[in-house]
Amino acid sequence: MNRRFRQMGAAVLAGALLCGLSAGAAAAGDVAKIGSTGYASLNEALAAVQDGQTIVLQQNVSSSTEAYLGGEAKGVGYVHDGAAKSFTIDLNQKKITATENADDALLILAEEGAGSLSVTLQNGTISASGTGVDGLCVQDYDTATPTTVTLRNMTVSADSEAAINCLGAALDIQANVTGADDAIYAEDSTISLLAGDFRATDPDSEDGVIAAYRSVDEETLQFDLSSVTTAGEPAVVRPADWKTALPMSLTVVNYQDVQISGDKKPWYYDYVYDMANRGVVSGDGNVWTFSPAKNVTREQFAVMLAAAAGADLSAYEDRNTFSDVTHDWAVRQIEWAYDNGIVSGTGNGKFSPTAAITRQEACVMLYKYQLNILQLEPKQVVEVGTFPDSGEVASWAETAVQTMLMEGIISGSSVNGTVKLLPKGNATRAQICTMLSALFRFAEQAA
Repeated sequence: MNRRFRQMGAAVLAGALLCGLSAGAAAAGDVAKIGSTGYASLNEALAAVQDGQTIVLQQNVSSSTEAYLGGEAKGVGYVHDGAAKSFTIDLNQKKITATENADDALLILAEEGAGSLSVTLQNGTISASGTGVDGLCVQDYDTATPTTVTLRNMTVSADSEAAINCLGAALDIQANVTGADDAIYAEDSTISLLAGDFRATDPDSEDGVIAAYRSVDEETLQFDLSSVTTAGEPAVVRPADWKTALPMSLTVVNYQDVQISGDKKPWYYDYVYDMANRGVVSGDGNVWTFSPAKNVTREQFAVMLAAAAGADLSAYEDRNTFSDVTHDWAVRQIEWAYDNGIVSGTGNGKFSPTAAITRQEACVMLYKYQLNILQLEPKQVVEVGTFPDSGEVASWAETAVQTMLMEGIISGSSVNGTVKLLPKGNATRAQICTMLSALFRFAEQAA
């Protein structure tokens, strides 16, 4: 196993903090800001950042036009050689990119003897293209306290190397990370995978998606995943046996907006993670944000039901019954639901896929799913109370709503102290998870 890290001597590093002076010509306007002060390059901002400050990108950054190590290396780099420091780079939904003209898209390096360093990278994308170009490279040369790099709401990729290379540091990662041989390659480091999709694109990789090594002696590295941890309960880790199977992909689902705070547990907590664990729901754009209060659309609910059924969608590749169903990720699931009598259109050959699903529509789809997929007849499980707005249930939904009530799949909602059915109200992601979880329990008890 060859070390992938460049060995940098102290003499070379001595000029590193001059990196901002070596930057390429900046585009018009500030590339980065610290407070109200603007900088023509990210390297200049890194050279100026003080403890506790945040650098906010104003433009996309091409590392191929910037330089560090006193101009000896292309890219964006921060070299730490002084007192303890903690700072943040807020990418502000911008990108830091690098091609073969750069050594790294972003380098964070701590010299031997420097004070502790903590860097947070958040809200953006770091990508590298070309042989020998890292996405994010973190190196700590035997400092007393390992450098900590925290990634939040990030995407990191490299098409020929590991997306993240790390030496002697600690990584805390909430990010989607895709590399070639590995998503992350690390030596003598600790890695906490809080949440994210981790992918390695080279099928011949020997290490799997995460390659962690420890030094046995000056010449020998030993593969060791004991320093890599995933989030504890309630996180969902797929595959669970990844440390022994060494797969090329790993997913850690851990919703930061569905958490226990102190002794307060959201009412939907167990239901959301039940559905996530079953593979029925996914995050709202990533695997660390769920958006429990967000409304569910008709197409999203069809996708969830298809996932719940473990549906074989291969027969629906070339079908599209509804003229307004345009999202590729939902077409086959809607066709499956239509073919199995779970959904119907909204008239004139349309499905209204992006319309928020109402509570009574959800009841109808769940009722038909129960009959046609689970093949379970209705059964009285709980006593059904009275609701002041029961008369608002549409005639086509009455049987389904009553069935879901008596089976305990749905219940009323308190509105200003009055429990109402709200049949025409929208169903949120948290509410849908609750309904689906209850239906699973009903089916398991009936088995």
